[in-house]
Amino acid sequence: MKISRNAPCPCGSGQKYKKCCLPKEESQDFSYRRISQTFQSLTGKLMTFAQNTLEADGMDEAIDTFLLWGDELDNETTIDELSQVMVPWILCSWDLTQPDIEELDFEIALPADTTIAELYRQKRSSKIDSLELHVLESVGRLVFSFYEVTAVFPGNGFACLDILAGSSHRVTDHSASEWLAQGSILFCAISRVDDVEFLSAASPISFPLPWKTHVIDLRTSLIGRKEALSTEDLPEYEFEIRQVFLELYAAANNPPSLSNTDGDPLSLQTLHYRISSPKDAFDALVHLCVTESPEQLLENADYTDSGELAGVTIPWSRLETAKATPMSNTILGYIDIESESMTVEVNSEKRAAEIREIITNLMGDKAHYKTTSIKPMRDPGERAEDDEDPLGFHNKMMQDPAVREHMENMFLDHWGQWVDTPLPILDGQTPREAAKSPSGREKVDALIRSAINNSERSPDLEVQKKGIDRARTELGI
Repeated sequence: MKISRNAPCPCGSGQKYKKCCLPKEESQDFSYRRISQTFQSLTGKLMTFAQNTLEADGMDEAIDTFLLWGDELDNETTIDELSQVMVPWILCSWDLTQPDIEELDFEIALPADTTIAELYRQKRSSKIDSLELHVLESVGRLVFSFYEVTAVFPGNGFACLDILAGSSHRVTDHSASEWLAQGSILFCAISRVDDVEFLSAASPISFPLPWKTHVIDLRTSLIGRKEALSTEDLPEYEFEIRQVFLELYAAANNPPSLSNTDGDPLSLQTLHYRISSPKDAFDALVHLCVTESPEQLLENADYTDSGELAGVTIPWSRLETAKATPMSNTILGYIDIESESMTVEVNSEKRAAEIREIITNLMGDKAHYKTTSIKPMRDPGERAEDDEDPLGFHNKMMQDPAVREHMENMFLDHWGQWVDTPLPILDGQTPREAAKSPSGREKVDALIRSAINNSERSPDLEVQKKGIDRARTELGI
């Protein structure tokens, strides 16, 4: 949000914005524009120089090296998406040792231990103007790291914390600050020219705050060789840092497919039957329900005027005996019997085939299979035109004190159990166990703050907050 010139300065000085921080920010913005435009112009010149110097084989080698010689991301679309982080890396970070050069099966014009930017300075020094030279020297070799965004000033920049080295930064930026969110994780290189810090390279996407746990694990593995990490140490571990980035990027772009509780691919299928009578179907299939007795199911059934069974729903369920299963039973589908028709709703192709075989064996010619309809999976954010507004309905329900109390108790119970629940993202530890170590405590803090950020976008903020506060208090965070 733009600050009025006559508004109180957000720094808290008590002066008007125009008399306090505005002149400094305007000066900073002018410097940023000048430096940013120069760096962008230099990047174009360096890229042309790189293509002429490295030729096709050399450029392919640079790209393969950035991608760690993997096939998963080695495609034209991904390479184009990663260009804003990969191109600066190739120009201002990548170099080859003499043994590397000797192993190549082609000649390369890049001297050992020299970046493209450094070679450009050597060969074009007489053609580089003073500002370009100053920017090149100030930027130097890019240092990449993972940063947690701690504050965002849309259109102006953002504040961030280097998760690996612990340093704080105030980045001037006009584009990324429009889409970055507080609490997100950004893989980037931050350069400083004079008093301006700016993004010299950045991932095209940010990562969610819970993924900070992976960066903390990386830091722990690197710190194992040192007492602590500093910015000066990061180039030594550039390979490991980039490896984690590429793993996270691949995970973000290839989310796991949806599956049911059996691990089968999710597919919403409805089998349609013509049946001899509701009673025949009920008598043959009622034992498929392990959660309710026949008498309980019939309490909610529909009957004809003469008292005959007209319609009933049978939950197809399975009793779970495995200790690792938190629920006592699993609902596999719903069998809806109505007059001479019967439908079975399941959520996978495998379950559809299983129940079709069961019905054939149990009912024989008393059930005639007609067809199976498959419902397309809807995007979570998509809503059919005839659906009721879910948020409006939810808000209406939350006006009921009884519903609100129930939701509040539900969240309190959830967070009360959460502190002692083993979590995969904590390597199987519970939050209470993880919070006993500094790195584990930092992970748990990231998870809780992520929940807070999510709850702030939820209509249940106050209801959820009590549960989250309970977990924080119990863990001492």
